[in-house]
Amino acid sequence: MNFSKFKAHIALILVNVIYGVNYIAVKEIIPEHFQWQSMALFRGFGALLLFALAGFLIKRQKIERGDIWKFIVAGLLGVTVSQSLLMWGLQYTSAMNASIIMTMNPLFVMLFAALILRFPMTKFKIWGVFIGGIGACILIFTTANPKYGEMQSISRGDAIILANAVLYGLYLVWTKPLMAKYDALTVMFYCFVFGAIPVLLYGLEPTLAVDFRAIPVVTYAAIAFVVVCATFITYILNASSLKYVNPTTVSIYVYIQPVVATLLSIGMHGDQFSWQKIVSMLFVFAGVYLVNMSNTGNRS
Repeated sequence: MNFSKFKAHIALILVNVIYGVNYIAVKEIIPEHFQWQSMALFRGFGALLLFALAGFLIKRQKIERGDIWKFIVAGLLGVTVSQSLLMWGLQYTSAMNASIIMTMNPLFVMLFAALILRFPMTKFKIWGVFIGGIGACILIFTTANPKYGEMQSISRGDAIILANAVLYGLYLVWTKPLMAKYDALTVMFYCFVFGAIPVLLYGLEPTLAVDFRAIPVVTYAAIAFVVVCATFITYILNASSLKYVNPTTVSIYVYIQPVVATLLSIGMHGDQFSWQKIVSMLFVFAGVYLVNMSNTGNRS
């Protein structure tokens, strides 16, 4: 593992710790203060503004005309659809449920990477995803959210989050070739240009109806965290990591998210740190290790 790959793995850990916190932050915002459409609009256009400002400091590359449609697809998948589905799903389900359901993402990434990029599905990857999934299942069946009760596998919010896991997996695979050709800032800027604008169609009206004077300071802090940390920073780090590791490796770190959400639940809601949670985290990290073991050569 060279230094660039090492930095990529550190970045992926940071990304998924932030995403774990993000579920809690979003639940502080919706549905009490924002509807999901408004949060999707704030997230998309807030990050777009930051990417545009970053372009003044770091010069973006010029994209080829033949790649424009690829950026449009990437923007629709990664910004319009994925971010909206996450916000929509979190309006109806708990942060814990959402973080756990998203651990299915590596399964879809492996499938799309095999179909689109012709990446091999090695035994280490399969076992890694399987073992990491066991860790997630342990959380599913041993952790109850006091506000939402036991996990309900068939619910509106859970189904929406599952759809997000599928489409976000396709987004990671789709952007891999773009990251091999362009720098991360260029890819993310154009993804958000093409992806944020469609959100206006369903996000503008509910946003104009928001009473911003009634929103407490702590909620504004949560909004800032979602836009700056959980969107701008994470998308840059994820995109940069795709230069050095394959999409399956990027997705496998999603197993960190429910662990972070569990730890936050312990700290914020008085949850008990049980042996089941310890076992689940051991399975999660074992799964990440096995997937990384399979990633040798340039494709890793």
